[in-house]
Amino acid sequence: MMKQFRLHAEIEGSGPVVVMLHGYLASSRYYKKLAPRLARDHTVIRLDLLGHGRSPKPRHSDYGYADQLAAIHHTLTTLHVGRPFALVGHSMGTLLALRYAQTHPDDVSRLVLFNPPMFSSPEEAHDDIAATGRHYRAFLFSRFRRSIWRTIKLLPRSPRRVRPAVSLSDILAVPHQARDGSLRNVVMRGNVFEEVALIDKPILVTVGQRDRRIYIKNAMRHTWPAHVTLKVNEYGHNGMASHPELAEKYVRLLAD
Repeated sequence: MMKQFRLHAEIEGSGPVVVMLHGYLASSRYYKKLAPRLARDHTVIRLDLLGHGRSPKPRHSDYGYADQLAAIHHTLTTLHVGRPFALVGHSMGTLLALRYAQTHPDDVSRLVLFNPPMFSSPEEAHDDIAATGRHYRAFLFSRFRRSIWRTIKLLPRSPRRVRPAVSLSDILAVPHQARDGSLRNVVMRGNVFEEVALIDKPILVTVGQRDRRIYIKNAMRHTWPAHVTLKVNEYGHNGMASHPELAEKYVRLLAD
């Protein structure tokens, strides 16, 4: 039997429930500016995904869909979260949100997907990520990557009074099993274009003009189903963290 892991959760507000899933090498802090805006009239639940933030980091997990979804479902069940709820994801969190809506369709009322990885295949994902720059290849694909990460952890860092939404501290908190497993078993295996068609819930998808070029290219040439709304903005991959007013607008576009 698969071990059940309870994820760290941040909960605020009252009203209809919104569950938020962050992206790769991030944490629930990604939504720290958006959550209070929605919490005025919603119960907002921000989760640290398995292997990330303050959640458990099991050494023997492959950090694929099965383990991540089991942890999400166990946590929400333990918290006695009312169903159905709105499910919001960013980047890798969008892939988990889509798969969760497929495996637990009665739990989810709608989905808001911020900047999902819009690759058409695992091969395209690998090639595009690896081509981002030498640092990406070194950090994520080099056979020396574990030594590189260990060295980075030893470098001195200036303390910051307020941790940003996307922080080096969160990145370094992810162990190599979660870092490698999440990338290979979720990020490079998901297919947003195929999976939105398998869900009959209202879905809003955002893409930034300054995100990866392949994302906007694939998004604009794809024929989206009628229940999917595509929104294009001028920002990059983390635009929703730095522009919470727009992120709030997107979430509220779909009726509670």
